[in-house]
Amino acid sequence: MSKPELSISQKEDFIRLIAQHTGLKTREQDQDAFTEKILLRMKDLKLTSAADYYQLLANNSLASEQEWDKLFFLLTNTESYFFRDQGQFDLLRNHVVPEIIERQKPTKTIRICSAGCSTGEEPYSLAILLKELIGEIAQWNINIFGIDINQEALKKAKTGIYSAWSFRSVNEAIQRRYFRAINNQYHLLPEIKQMVKFHQVNLFKDALPQPNLDLINFDLIICRNVFIYFEAKAVGNVINKFYQSLQPLGYLLTGHAELYGQNLSKYQVKIFPDSIIYQRKSNNLEEIDSQLDLLVQRQPISLQTLPQQPSLKQSFNSQGIVKYNHKKILTEKQSKPPRINQKIVKESQTDETVEKLAQEAEKLVQQKAYDLAINKLEQLLKQQPRNFQAYRLMCQIYANRGKYEEACQYCKQALAIDSLAVTPHYLLAQMAEEQGNIDQAKQAFKRIIYLDPNSLAAYFALSNIYQQEGDEKRSKKMLETAINLLKTLPPNTKIPERGNITASELINQLTI
Repeated sequence: MSKPELSISQKEDFIRLIAQHTGLKTREQDQDAFTEKILLRMKDLKLTSAADYYQLLANNSLASEQEWDKLFFLLTNTESYFFRDQGQFDLLRNHVVPEIIERQKPTKTIRICSAGCSTGEEPYSLAILLKELIGEIAQWNINIFGIDINQEALKKAKTGIYSAWSFRSVNEAIQRRYFRAINNQYHLLPEIKQMVKFHQVNLFKDALPQPNLDLINFDLIICRNVFIYFEAKAVGNVINKFYQSLQPLGYLLTGHAELYGQNLSKYQVKIFPDSIIYQRKSNNLEEIDSQLDLLVQRQPISLQTLPQQPSLKQSFNSQGIVKYNHKKILTEKQSKPPRINQKIVKESQTDETVEKLAQEAEKLVQQKAYDLAINKLEQLLKQQPRNFQAYRLMCQIYANRGKYEEACQYCKQALAIDSLAVTPHYLLAQMAEEQGNIDQAKQAFKRIIYLDPNSLAAYFALSNIYQQEGDEKRSKKMLETAINLLKTLPPNTKIPERGNITASELINQLTI
């Protein structure tokens, strides 16, 4: 039997297929090694036809997924060690992480992602760094995620067992403090190991953020020595996903010069002696005020659905409090999750249980059986501690009982999970109005408009607040914008917050 070979056209076909599937580029000087890896996989599968192997990879099947996993092991670089790049870790230790800790003190929640984490040294280094800086780590909710395309590397990462080679730039005191030497190998202490969760993620092809894997709203994403293997368009694709996955003011740290030539206009670039770091811009009130002035001057976007503003008591007792038209919002009935991979069936089963508990709790809230609803929600949170819907329902229950302080805390916990969600801001605004805290209500309504420029309810509310304050100019602007939004609706559309009169009738009332 003759030894299989790849023609020039076949090699080019494989290079394109792998780029389309992973974003990875194959440089000319690496093409011989690349060919050897393809031939090695063909040999292991006892295939003599390159066309057959190509077809296997191109198929959308379980066998194809399994083969991609084996090929990823050959294509990706698993070289890593603890506290790699001392300069960047100095930046994290001295500036970035202390700032995150200070900012997150009210919620005591920190979320970090190590993208392209390989065999786990980087996310575990971050866990050790947080332990060193915080000390009493048990009082905090620390979530560190390591994600990588290489399933074999992740299997090793999950063991938390390393050779001496992984410690070539580590202070011996750190090594002694957090590892136990057993048979010439070093075992990470359980208290550090449990701080990190690992998931297989294809940065180029898979969706980010991924709420079903809790890959969302990060304070820090580190993706170093990954983009050097990516095509330029793939890099742009991934850094946009990272932006969407960061909290406002969250940081992105990459390898040196890896983002050269990329569009970074969404980020604030910060330059330090040790490295450059990129920060997602803040949704602060000054920025919101500025955006609000622009929003009321522009032609409004056509509405697909109409946000509602029932009364405070109605809103806390009804199902689907507010339905905002914004692709980022997780409403009470959350958007359908992405297709679940065969490898995470257990997570899917957990999701089904959680969904059932959430539905039961929702019905109990409607029936005003609040104690029973709380019991269901506590069960839900034990299985999925960062469930947005559970915290929203808790807020609804405590607000119905007039316990606004507790309700506000649950709203803030919901926002810690999804900072782009409108509903918690709406509940906070309503509670603030109920208690006479007009400034707080106004700030919350501004944030709603910043997140959802088509929110009729928020424009009406702000118009009313400005009128109460004697600011006729701003009140008129808000009302005019609401009228322009109404004009984009079919004339017979009913407006719930105005007693279900039609859009055309409301326009006539408001323009008299």
